Amino acid sequence: MKLAGHQPNYIPWPGYFVKMAQCDIFFILDTAQFQRGSSLDNRNLIKTSQGTQMLTVPVKRKGMGLQRFDEVIVIPGWKRNHLMAFQVNYAKAPYFEEVFPIMEQVLQDTGYLIDTNIAFIRLVYDLLGLETKLVFLSDLPQFADLRKNELIAAICCHFSADCYLSGMGGKAYNQPEIFEKQDIKLEYLDYQPVTYPQLWGGFIPNLSIVDMLFNCGAEGTRKLLLREV
Repeated sequence: MKLAGHQPNYIPWPGYFVKMAQCDIFFILDTAQFQRGSSLDNRNLIKTSQGTQMLTVPVKRKGMGLQRFDEVIVIPGWKRNHLMAFQVNYAKAPYFEEVFPIMEQVLQDTGYLIDTNIAFIRLVYDLLGLETKLVFLSDLPQFADLRKNELIAAICCHFSADCYLSGMGGKAYNQPEIFEKQDIKLEYLDYQPVTYPQLWGGFIPNLSIVDMLFNCGAEGTRKLLLREV
């Protein structure tokens, strides 16, 4: 039983969903602390004729910036700008007519960032035909006081998972001894970006998965990301 998890990023990169596909249970940290400063919690990259463009959902900062992810309120008006950016930069993409209407539907501005992010993640989950069980931290209130590796290990034990799949960035902060104590194997996903046809010149890796969807379609994206799963 392999478990992985992540914050509910905004329109995540392809590696996010490869990680999701390669585990049995994927937990979403919807009640974890919203990161202060710049992060992918509320922004991500697309490709334009001038290079990359960062699309950011503006949010209201609370006090010193300490707030749970599910408490983050967005500043209205962002949706129109993001959809316009998709139209301007992907209108000539092969699968624009397939993808743009579902982007219009899923990027609903309910006032809370969590709703937008989760809706998009669920959309891609469905488009890829994933069967990984999704679990939300908000459904596990008994772990509310735990943090970082202790939280992850507790969730693994709760679901009888004997392996935790971490991103490569986790090497900077993971504490292997916490997992060893619980007989949990610690693995790392070394995702290498898959090349695919893009508009506007040479290939640029690590963009939001919307770039792959517009250029390859849902079926093409599924084949690209899941061929080794």
